[in-house]
Amino acid sequence: MDSSAALARWIFDPSSRDFPLSALTVLVAQTGDEWQNTRTLCETYILPLLRKHRIRLVQVARAGHLESDGIEVLDDSMQPEQLHIEGAYKLSDELAFAGTVPQFAGVHTCALKFKGFVLDRWLAMEAKGETVRQAFGFNSEEGKRIEKSEYADKAKIAFGFNSEERKRIERSNEYDSVNRQSFYPLMDWDWTRADCLLYLQEQFNVRWKKSACSFCAFCSLNEEAVERFEEFPQDAARALLLEYTSLCLNHRSTLYKNRSLMSVLRKAANTTALESFQQLVSKTPMATYRVRRIMTSKGHGHRCTEQVDTDNLDALIAERGLTPITFHPDDYRIETGYAIQRDPENFPAREEFYVRAPATVASRARYGISWFDEKWKALDQAALF
Repeated sequence: MDSSAALARWIFDPSSRDFPLSALTVLVAQTGDEWQNTRTLCETYILPLLRKHRIRLVQVARAGHLESDGIEVLDDSMQPEQLHIEGAYKLSDELAFAGTVPQFAGVHTCALKFKGFVLDRWLAMEAKGETVRQAFGFNSEEGKRIEKSEYADKAKIAFGFNSEERKRIERSNEYDSVNRQSFYPLMDWDWTRADCLLYLQEQFNVRWKKSACSFCAFCSLNEEAVERFEEFPQDAARALLLEYTSLCLNHRSTLYKNRSLMSVLRKAANTTALESFQQLVSKTPMATYRVRRIMTSKGHGHRCTEQVDTDNLDALIAERGLTPITFHPDDYRIETGYAIQRDPENFPAREEFYVRAPATVASRARYGISWFDEKWKALDQAALF
């Protein structure tokens, strides 16, 4: 939304820019999980302007789980017809693979991996050492986003941070180099998010929607956000499936920091989305997982997830003498069999249980299963004494 406002003003008001439109390239990183009405707005109002003024639009996406997989150029055209929000390798693919949801601690790694890396890689290929000016759509109220922006170090970048985002600007400027000098048009214009919305309303007679992944954990759950889930119940169902998968492996890992998406949709009485989720779960292949966790301190630790060759969790619980525990986080039903229940007050601590979950999750540990096994055995030996 902020970037669209900056772009629209550059097109409609030549005095707002110090470059010709022929020198402008619009670069978009597609995460693969954008809201459908973002596509509708851009294809209805923005793309016709790009075609009229022959402004180059480049749409790029991450090509795979590893950085060595590179990026995929979805479209590169001065006559763009479509916004490719489907991406290539999606952020939701990554989350389903890891069995988790976006993490709140530290920088937003999802943005760095699916936006920052993609933009950096394309700029490195395109600019080839030349100085480039690049504008990001951060408005003046987004100081924290500017602080965490660690984008291309070989380009002169214009960030769309608005006039209330001074902290983000200060942090971003730390990454300037000979080939990368960032600038922030919305800050220069003293435009807040409200200013951006008003400008787009005046130009196109429509209320613009904020761009975001449909399951974004960092979005404000205001009335508009809840209405989007009502409008797109299938997107809500897919977000619920990500949350359910995460909760199967970590019973405290809800999509939002202090509440689950399930609780939000139930409060809004969004029965269509909830029914779509139940249908989606019924069609989703499931698998049994052994989940081990080493907690080194409160809120910090390592997890190892391994798929087990059995479809009968009840039989596994009986065979191995596990403790059956059923969790009901916000009306999800998660059945588990515990081998080791950890002491929440003492560290380091071990936890081990078996659970049925969507079969998308990989058998993995952050530093490898062999590394995890060594740490696990060391703690096991320590427990004997």
